[in-house]
Amino acid sequence: MKWMKRTLALFVCAGMLSAPTTVLADEAQLQSEIETLKNRLAELEARFASQAVPQTAGGHSWHQSNPSMESLVNGVTVSGFVDTTWNYNFNSPDTLTNRARVFDAAADTIDMSAAELVFAKAPTEDQRVGFRTDLYFGTDAEVIGSTGLGTTDDEFDLEQAYVEMLVPTSNVIAGANDINLKVGKFVTLAGFEVIESKDNWNISRGLLFGYAIPFTHTGVRGTYVFDNGWDLALGVNNGWDMVDDTNTAKTMEFHFGFNSLQLPGESTLTIAINHYWGPEAASNDNTNRNLTDVIFLYNTPIKPLTLAYNFDYGHEDNLIAVNNDGNWIAHGVHAKWAFNDQWSLAGRYEFFDDTDGLRVISGSPAEYNSFTGTLEYRPWKNIITRLEYRYDDANRNLFNDRAGRSDSQGTIAGEVIYFF
Repeated sequence: MKWMKRTLALFVCAGMLSAPTTVLADEAQLQSEIETLKNRLAELEARFASQAVPQTAGGHSWHQSNPSMESLVNGVTVSGFVDTTWNYNFNSPDTLTNRARVFDAAADTIDMSAAELVFAKAPTEDQRVGFRTDLYFGTDAEVIGSTGLGTTDDEFDLEQAYVEMLVPTSNVIAGANDINLKVGKFVTLAGFEVIESKDNWNISRGLLFGYAIPFTHTGVRGTYVFDNGWDLALGVNNGWDMVDDTNTAKTMEFHFGFNSLQLPGESTLTIAINHYWGPEAASNDNTNRNLTDVIFLYNTPIKPLTLAYNFDYGHEDNLIAVNNDGNWIAHGVHAKWAFNDQWSLAGRYEFFDDTDGLRVISGSPAEYNSFTGTLEYRPWKNIITRLEYRYDDANRNLFNDRAGRSDSQGTIAGEVIYFF
Protein backbone atom coordinates (compact mmCIF):
# COMPACT_ATOMS: atom_id res chain seq x y z
CA MET A 1 0.00 0.00 0.00
CA LYS A 2 3.07 2.31 0.06
CA TRP A 3 2.42 3.36 -3.54
CA MET A 4 -1.10 4.45 -2.66
CA LYS A 5 0.18 6.62 0.22
CA ARG A 6 2.88 8.16 -1.98
CA THR A 7 0.36 8.87 -4.74
CA LEU A 8 -1.94 10.53 -2.20
CA ALA A 9 0.91 12.72 -0.98
CA LEU A 10 1.77 13.78 -4.57
CA PHE A 11 -1.83 14.74 -5.29
CA VAL A 12 -2.04 16.75 -2.09
CA CYS A 13 1.25 18.55 -2.85
CA ALA A 14 0.19 19.25 -6.44
CA GLY A 15 -3.07 20.67 -5.22
CA MET A 16 -1.28 22.94 -2.77
CA LEU A 17 1.06 24.32 -5.44
CA SER A 18 -1.65 24.99 -7.99
CA ALA A 19 -4.34 26.25 -5.64
CA PRO A 20 -5.12 29.95 -5.31
CA THR A 21 -3.80 31.78 -2.27
CA THR A 22 -7.29 32.16 -0.89
CA VAL A 23 -7.77 28.38 -0.86
CA LEU A 24 -4.42 27.65 0.77
CA ALA A 25 -5.26 30.11 3.45
CA ASP A 26 -8.31 28.17 4.43
CA GLU A 27 -6.54 25.62 6.61
CA ALA A 28 -9.75 24.20 8.04
CA GLN A 29 -11.09 23.30 4.58
CA LEU A 30 -7.75 21.79 3.53
CA GLN A 31 -7.53 19.74 6.73
CA SER A 32 -11.05 18.45 6.15
CA GLU A 33 -10.20 17.33 2.62
CA ILE A 34 -7.04 15.55 3.83
CA GLU A 35 -9.00 13.74 6.54
CA THR A 36 -11.56 12.61 3.94
CA LEU A 37 -8.78 11.23 1.73
CA LYS A 38 -7.20 9.48 4.73
CA ASN A 39 -10.49 7.83 5.60
CA ARG A 40 -10.95 6.61 2.02
CA LEU A 41 -7.39 5.24 2.01
CA ALA A 42 -8.05 3.41 5.30
CA GLU A 43 -11.18 1.86 3.80
CA LEU A 44 -9.18 0.62 0.79
CA GLU A 45 -6.48 -0.84 3.04
CA ALA A 46 -9.09 -2.65 5.12
CA ARG A 47 -10.73 -4.01 1.97
CA PHE A 48 -7.42 -5.39 0.66
CA ALA A 49 -6.56 -6.86 4.07
CA SER A 50 -9.92 -8.63 4.31
CA GLN A 51 -9.12 -10.59 1.16
CA ALA A 52 -6.24 -12.45 2.83
CA VAL A 53 -7.24 -15.88 4.08
CA PRO A 54 -5.36 -16.71 7.31
CA GLN A 55 -3.28 -19.90 7.23
CA THR A 56 -3.52 -22.36 10.12
CA ALA A 57 -1.04 -24.79 11.62
CA GLY A 58 -2.72 -27.58 9.70
CA GLY A 59 -2.13 -25.72 6.46
CA HIS A 60 1.65 -25.67 6.91
CA SER A 61 1.74 -21.88 7.07
CA TRP A 62 5.27 -21.99 8.47
CA HIS A 63 6.46 -23.34 5.11
CA GLN A 64 5.19 -20.55 2.87
CA SER A 65 8.12 -18.79 1.17
CA ASN A 66 6.05 -15.80 -0.04
CA PRO A 67 6.54 -15.69 -3.82
CA SER A 68 8.09 -12.43 -4.93
CA MET A 69 6.04 -12.11 -8.11
CA GLU A 70 2.40 -12.91 -8.80
CA SER A 71 0.20 -12.51 -11.83
CA LEU A 72 -3.29 -11.34 -10.96
CA VAL A 73 -6.07 -11.89 -13.49
CA ASN A 74 -9.66 -11.51 -12.32
CA GLY A 75 -8.61 -12.39 -8.78
CA VAL A 76 -6.66 -15.50 -9.85
CA THR A 77 -3.03 -15.66 -8.67
CA VAL A 78 -0.35 -17.59 -10.55
CA SER A 79 2.77 -18.87 -8.80
CA GLY A 80 5.22 -21.75 -9.10
CA PHE A 81 8.81 -22.90 -9.09
CA VAL A 82 11.42 -24.97 -10.93
CA ASP A 83 13.69 -27.32 -8.97
CA THR A 84 16.85 -29.03 -10.29
CA THR A 85 18.96 -31.33 -8.10
CA TRP A 86 21.98 -33.62 -8.24
CA ASN A 87 23.36 -36.17 -5.79
CA TYR A 88 26.29 -38.52 -5.32
CA ASN A 89 26.25 -41.71 -3.21
CA PHE A 90 29.60 -42.46 -1.53
CA ASN A 91 28.74 -46.19 -1.58
CA SER A 92 28.91 -46.09 -5.40
CA PRO A 93 26.05 -48.61 -5.74
CA ASP A 94 26.00 -50.63 -8.96
CA THR A 95 22.20 -50.37 -8.89
CA LEU A 96 22.41 -46.54 -9.04
CA THR A 97 19.77 -46.29 -6.33
CA ASN A 98 19.64 -44.65 -2.91
CA ARG A 99 17.55 -46.95 -0.73
CA ALA A 100 15.20 -45.55 1.93
CA ARG A 101 14.94 -42.27 0.04
CA VAL A 102 11.89 -40.49 -1.32
CA PHE A 103 12.43 -38.14 -4.28
CA ASP A 104 16.21 -38.69 -4.45
CA ALA A 105 16.04 -42.46 -5.01
CA ALA A 106 18.22 -42.28 -8.15
CA ALA A 107 21.92 -42.16 -7.25
CA ASP A 108 24.72 -40.25 -8.96
CA THR A 109 22.49 -38.21 -11.25
CA ILE A 110 21.37 -34.72 -12.22
CA ASP A 111 17.61 -34.64 -11.90
CA MET A 112 14.82 -32.39 -13.18
CA SER A 113 13.04 -32.88 -9.88
CA ALA A 114 10.04 -30.62 -10.14
CA ALA A 115 8.29 -27.79 -11.91
CA GLU A 116 5.06 -26.55 -10.39
CA LEU A 117 2.40 -24.15 -11.61
CA VAL A 118 -0.31 -23.04 -9.19
CA PHE A 119 -3.54 -21.25 -10.07
CA ALA A 120 -5.56 -20.07 -7.08
CA LYS A 121 -8.34 -17.75 -6.10
CA ALA A 122 -8.83 -17.47 -2.35
CA PRO A 123 -12.41 -17.00 -1.13
CA THR A 124 -13.28 -13.70 0.55
CA GLU A 125 -16.28 -12.27 2.37
CA ASP A 126 -17.32 -10.60 -0.87
CA GLN A 127 -16.69 -13.67 -3.08
CA ARG A 128 -17.11 -16.72 -0.89
CA VAL A 129 -16.13 -19.37 -3.44
CA GLY A 130 -12.59 -19.88 -4.73
CA PHE A 131 -10.37 -22.66 -6.01
CA ARG A 132 -6.82 -23.97 -6.22
CA THR A 133 -5.08 -26.14 -8.82
CA ASP A 134 -1.48 -27.34 -8.46
CA LEU A 135 0.08 -28.80 -11.63
CA TYR A 136 3.21 -30.77 -10.70
CA PHE A 137 5.81 -31.95 -13.24
CA GLY A 138 9.13 -33.79 -13.00
CA THR A 139 10.49 -36.98 -11.48
CA ASP A 140 9.04 -36.06 -8.06
CA ALA A 141 5.57 -36.39 -9.58
CA GLU A 142 6.18 -40.12 -10.07
CA VAL A 143 6.37 -40.52 -6.29
CA ILE A 144 3.34 -38.53 -5.14
CA GLY A 145 0.90 -39.91 -7.75
CA SER A 146 -2.44 -41.10 -6.38
CA THR A 147 -4.25 -44.35 -7.10
CA GLY A 148 -6.74 -43.78 -9.91
CA LEU A 149 -4.96 -40.75 -11.37
CA GLY A 150 -2.39 -41.56 -14.05
CA THR A 151 0.25 -44.30 -13.81
CA THR A 152 3.21 -44.83 -11.49
CA ASP A 153 5.74 -43.64 -14.09
CA ASP A 154 3.92 -40.41 -15.02
CA GLU A 155 6.09 -37.33 -14.65
CA PHE A 156 2.95 -35.25 -14.13
CA ASP A 157 0.60 -35.14 -11.20
CA LEU A 158 -2.46 -33.08 -10.35
CA GLU A 159 -1.17 -32.49 -6.84
CA GLN A 160 -4.14 -30.41 -5.70
CA ALA A 161 -7.45 -29.49 -7.29
CA TYR A 162 -10.21 -28.28 -5.01
CA VAL A 163 -13.04 -25.82 -4.62
CA GLU A 164 -12.70 -23.67 -1.50
CA MET A 165 -15.66 -21.99 0.20
CA LEU A 166 -16.26 -19.74 3.20
CA VAL A 167 -19.43 -21.09 4.78
CA PRO A 168 -21.16 -18.55 7.09
CA THR A 169 -22.28 -19.87 10.49
CA SER A 170 -23.31 -16.64 12.22
CA ASN A 171 -26.92 -17.19 11.18
CA VAL A 172 -26.86 -20.41 13.26
CA ILE A 173 -24.59 -19.29 16.12
CA ALA A 174 -24.40 -15.55 16.73
CA GLY A 175 -20.86 -14.22 16.39
CA ALA A 176 -19.45 -17.49 15.00
CA ASN A 177 -16.70 -17.40 12.38
CA ASP A 178 -16.90 -18.80 8.86
CA ILE A 179 -15.97 -22.42 8.12
CA ASN A 180 -13.33 -22.89 5.42
CA LEU A 181 -14.52 -25.85 3.32
CA LYS A 182 -12.36 -27.63 0.74
CA VAL A 183 -13.85 -30.17 -1.68
CA GLY A 184 -11.56 -32.10 -4.03
CA LYS A 185 -7.94 -33.23 -3.81
CA PHE A 186 -5.59 -31.58 -1.31
CA VAL A 187 -2.29 -32.21 0.49
CA THR A 188 -2.24 -34.00 3.83
CA LEU A 189 -2.27 -32.19 7.16
CA ALA A 190 0.36 -34.57 8.55
CA GLY A 191 4.09 -33.95 8.61
CA PHE A 192 6.46 -31.03 9.14
CA GLU A 193 7.98 -31.34 5.66
CA VAL A 194 5.97 -30.81 2.49
CA ILE A 195 6.08 -31.86 -1.16
CA GLU A 196 7.54 -28.57 -2.45
CA SER A 197 11.27 -28.47 -1.74
CA LYS A 198 11.36 -24.67 -1.78
CA ASP A 199 9.27 -24.63 1.40
CA ASN A 200 11.49 -27.09 3.32
CA TRP A 201 14.78 -26.62 5.14
CA ASN A 202 16.68 -29.47 3.46
CA ILE A 203 17.06 -30.79 -0.08
CA SER A 204 16.07 -34.38 0.62
CA ARG A 205 12.79 -35.27 2.33
CA GLY A 206 13.18 -37.24 5.50
CA LEU A 207 12.07 -40.70 6.52
CA LEU A 208 8.96 -39.34 8.24
CA PHE A 209 7.79 -37.51 5.14
CA GLY A 210 8.38 -40.46 2.84
CA TYR A 211 7.26 -43.43 4.92
CA ALA A 212 5.29 -42.41 8.02
CA ILE A 213 2.55 -40.26 6.46
CA PRO A 214 0.43 -39.89 3.30
CA PHE A 215 0.99 -37.24 0.61
CA THR A 216 -2.53 -36.26 -0.48
CA HIS A 217 -6.22 -37.01 0.03
CA THR A 218 -9.37 -36.69 -2.04
CA GLY A 219 -12.50 -35.75 -0.14
CA VAL A 220 -13.94 -32.96 2.00
CA ARG A 221 -12.19 -30.93 4.73
CA GLY A 222 -13.68 -28.23 6.94
CA THR A 223 -11.56 -25.88 9.08
CA TYR A 224 -12.77 -23.54 11.81
CA VAL A 225 -10.51 -20.91 13.41
CA PHE A 226 -11.56 -19.78 16.88
CA ASP A 227 -11.26 -16.16 18.03
CA ASN A 228 -8.51 -17.15 20.49
CA GLY A 229 -6.33 -18.48 17.64
CA TRP A 230 -6.88 -22.23 18.00
CA ASP A 231 -8.15 -24.06 14.94
CA LEU A 232 -10.02 -27.30 14.33
CA ALA A 233 -10.30 -29.31 11.11
CA LEU A 234 -12.41 -32.36 10.32
CA GLY A 235 -12.56 -34.28 7.07
CA VAL A 236 -13.54 -37.45 5.28
CA ASN A 237 -11.66 -38.80 2.25
CA ASN A 238 -10.92 -41.84 0.12
CA GLY A 239 -7.75 -42.67 2.06
CA TRP A 240 -3.99 -42.29 1.66
CA ASP A 241 -2.98 -41.09 -1.83
CA MET A 242 -6.20 -42.22 -3.48
CA VAL A 243 -8.41 -40.49 -6.03
CA ASP A 244 -10.33 -43.70 -6.72
CA ASP A 245 -11.00 -45.60 -3.50
CA THR A 246 -10.07 -49.27 -3.43
CA ASN A 247 -12.66 -50.24 -0.79
CA THR A 248 -16.14 -49.07 0.23
CA ALA A 249 -15.13 -47.41 3.52
CA LYS A 250 -13.70 -43.93 4.10
CA THR A 251 -10.82 -42.43 6.06
CA MET A 252 -11.48 -39.75 8.67
CA GLU A 253 -9.09 -36.90 9.47
CA PHE A 254 -8.83 -34.68 12.53
CA HIS A 255 -6.65 -31.65 13.26
CA PHE A 256 -6.32 -29.38 16.28
CA GLY A 257 -3.67 -26.71 16.59
CA PHE A 258 -2.53 -23.14 17.05
CA ASN A 259 -0.55 -20.95 14.68
CA SER A 260 2.12 -18.73 16.32
CA LEU A 261 1.16 -18.85 19.99
CA GLN A 262 2.91 -15.91 21.69
CA LEU A 263 5.44 -16.87 24.38
CA PRO A 264 7.80 -14.86 26.62
CA GLY A 265 10.86 -13.35 25.00
CA GLU A 266 9.00 -12.55 21.75
CA SER A 267 9.12 -16.25 20.85
CA THR A 268 6.24 -18.17 19.23
CA LEU A 269 5.08 -21.76 19.19
CA THR A 270 3.04 -23.41 16.43
CA ILE A 271 1.26 -26.62 17.38
CA ALA A 272 -0.44 -29.19 15.15
CA ILE A 273 -2.01 -32.47 16.26
CA ASN A 274 -3.35 -34.61 13.40
CA HIS A 275 -5.01 -37.99 13.33
CA TYR A 276 -6.12 -40.25 10.46
CA TRP A 277 -8.07 -43.46 10.81
CA GLY A 278 -9.77 -45.81 8.35
CA PRO A 279 -9.24 -48.95 6.25
CA GLU A 280 -6.56 -48.63 3.56
CA ALA A 281 -6.22 -52.18 2.17
CA ALA A 282 -7.76 -52.89 -1.22
CA SER A 283 -11.11 -54.69 -1.15
CA ASN A 284 -10.99 -54.80 2.65
CA ASP A 285 -13.11 -52.58 4.89
CA ASN A 286 -11.82 -54.09 8.15
CA THR A 287 -8.04 -53.53 8.01
CA ASN A 288 -7.93 -50.19 9.79
CA ARG A 289 -4.90 -47.90 9.71
CA ASN A 290 -4.39 -45.23 12.37
CA LEU A 291 -1.85 -42.40 12.25
CA THR A 292 -1.17 -39.85 14.99
CA ASP A 293 1.03 -36.96 13.86
CA VAL A 294 2.29 -34.21 16.20
CA ILE A 295 4.25 -31.11 15.12
CA PHE A 296 5.85 -28.33 17.17
CA LEU A 297 7.55 -25.32 15.58
CA TYR A 298 9.38 -23.02 18.00
CA ASN A 299 10.64 -19.59 16.96
CA THR A 300 13.09 -19.13 19.79
CA PRO A 301 14.02 -15.89 21.63
CA ILE A 302 17.39 -16.30 19.89
CA LYS A 303 16.12 -14.73 16.68
CA PRO A 304 18.29 -16.58 14.12
CA LEU A 305 17.33 -19.99 15.60
CA THR A 306 14.16 -21.94 14.78
CA LEU A 307 13.45 -25.45 16.09
CA ALA A 308 10.88 -28.07 15.13
CA TYR A 309 9.86 -31.52 16.32
CA ASN A 310 7.70 -34.06 14.48
CA PHE A 311 6.36 -37.32 15.94
CA ASP A 312 4.46 -40.06 14.11
CA TYR A 313 2.85 -43.23 15.41
CA GLY A 314 1.14 -45.57 12.97
CA HIS A 315 -0.80 -48.76 13.55
CA GLU A 316 -2.43 -51.17 11.12
CA ASP A 317 -4.43 -54.18 12.22
CA ASN A 318 -5.48 -57.49 10.70
CA LEU A 319 -2.15 -58.05 8.94
CA ILE A 320 -1.43 -61.76 8.68
CA ALA A 321 2.28 -61.28 7.89
CA VAL A 322 3.04 -59.62 11.25
CA ASN A 323 0.86 -61.62 13.62
CA ASN A 324 -2.33 -59.69 12.97
CA ASP A 325 -1.14 -56.09 13.45
CA GLY A 326 1.84 -53.83 12.96
CA ASN A 327 3.23 -50.49 14.10
CA TRP A 328 5.73 -47.82 13.16
CA ILE A 329 7.13 -45.03 15.35
CA ALA A 330 9.17 -42.08 14.08
CA HIS A 331 10.78 -38.95 15.53
CA GLY A 332 12.17 -35.96 13.63
CA VAL A 333 14.13 -33.04 15.12
CA HIS A 334 14.86 -29.98 12.94
CA ALA A 335 16.93 -26.85 13.54
CA LYS A 336 17.63 -23.84 11.35
CA TRP A 337 20.00 -20.92 11.92
CA ALA A 338 19.47 -17.92 9.65
CA PHE A 339 22.69 -15.91 9.53
CA ASN A 340 20.93 -13.24 7.46
CA ASP A 341 18.38 -12.97 4.63
CA GLN A 342 20.70 -14.88 2.28
CA TRP A 343 22.58 -17.50 4.31
CA SER A 344 21.19 -20.22 6.58
CA LEU A 345 22.21 -23.62 7.96
CA ALA A 346 19.71 -26.40 8.72
CA GLY A 347 20.09 -29.73 10.48
CA ARG A 348 17.77 -32.73 10.77
CA TYR A 349 17.91 -35.92 12.83
CA GLU A 350 15.38 -38.73 12.42
CA PHE A 351 14.76 -42.07 14.06
CA PHE A 352 12.36 -44.52 12.42
CA ASP A 353 11.30 -47.77 14.13
CA ASP A 354 9.97 -50.03 11.39
CA THR A 355 10.60 -53.33 13.14
CA ASP A 356 7.48 -54.80 11.57
CA GLY A 357 8.81 -54.02 8.08
CA LEU A 358 5.65 -52.20 6.97
CA ARG A 359 6.80 -48.81 5.74
CA VAL A 360 10.42 -48.02 4.76
CA ILE A 361 11.55 -51.15 2.91
CA SER A 362 8.58 -53.48 2.73
CA GLY A 363 9.24 -56.88 4.27
CA SER A 364 12.55 -55.77 5.83
CA PRO A 365 12.11 -55.07 9.56
CA ALA A 366 14.68 -52.50 10.73
CA GLU A 367 15.45 -49.41 12.76
CA TYR A 368 16.87 -46.37 10.97
CA ASN A 369 18.82 -43.27 11.96
CA SER A 370 19.33 -40.36 9.59
CA PHE A 371 21.47 -37.21 9.94
CA THR A 372 21.24 -34.29 7.47
CA GLY A 373 22.98 -30.93 7.22
CA THR A 374 22.08 -28.32 4.60
CA LEU A 375 23.70 -24.98 3.74
CA GLU A 376 21.42 -22.56 1.92
CA TYR A 377 22.34 -19.40 -0.01
CA ARG A 378 19.93 -17.06 -1.78
CA PRO A 379 21.99 -14.92 -4.18
CA TRP A 380 18.90 -13.21 -5.61
CA LYS A 381 15.34 -12.69 -4.46
CA ASN A 382 13.84 -15.57 -6.44
CA ILE A 383 16.73 -18.05 -6.31
CA ILE A 384 17.49 -20.71 -3.67
CA THR A 385 20.73 -22.72 -3.81
CA ARG A 386 21.56 -25.52 -1.37
CA LEU A 387 24.35 -27.97 -0.57
CA GLU A 388 23.57 -30.99 1.59
CA TYR A 389 25.27 -33.94 3.24
CA ARG A 390 23.17 -36.84 4.56
CA TYR A 391 24.10 -40.02 6.40
CA ASP A 392 21.70 -42.94 6.92
CA ASP A 393 22.26 -46.12 8.89
CA ALA A 394 20.20 -49.15 9.85
CA ASN A 395 20.58 -52.17 12.13
CA ARG A 396 20.63 -54.40 9.05
CA ASN A 397 22.52 -54.41 5.74
CA LEU A 398 19.80 -52.74 3.68
CA PHE A 399 21.66 -50.08 1.68
CA ASN A 400 23.25 -50.69 -1.72
CA ASP A 401 26.98 -50.41 -2.28
CA ARG A 402 29.54 -51.61 -4.79
CA ALA A 403 30.11 -54.86 -2.87
CA GLY A 404 26.42 -55.64 -2.46
CA ARG A 405 24.80 -54.37 0.76
CA SER A 406 25.85 -52.16 3.66
CA ASP A 407 24.29 -50.98 6.92
CA SER A 408 24.85 -47.30 6.00
CA GLN A 409 25.04 -44.83 3.15
CA GLY A 410 26.25 -41.27 2.77
CA THR A 411 25.26 -38.83 0.05
CA ILE A 412 26.03 -35.29 -1.02
CA ALA A 413 23.52 -33.24 -2.98
CA GLY A 414 23.07 -29.83 -4.56
CA GLU A 415 19.97 -27.91 -5.58
CA VAL A 416 18.95 -24.78 -7.48
CA ILE A 417 15.37 -23.48 -7.24
CA TYR A 418 13.73 -20.59 -9.05
CA PHE A 419 10.36 -19.56 -7.65
CA PHE A 420 7.85 -16.88 -8.55
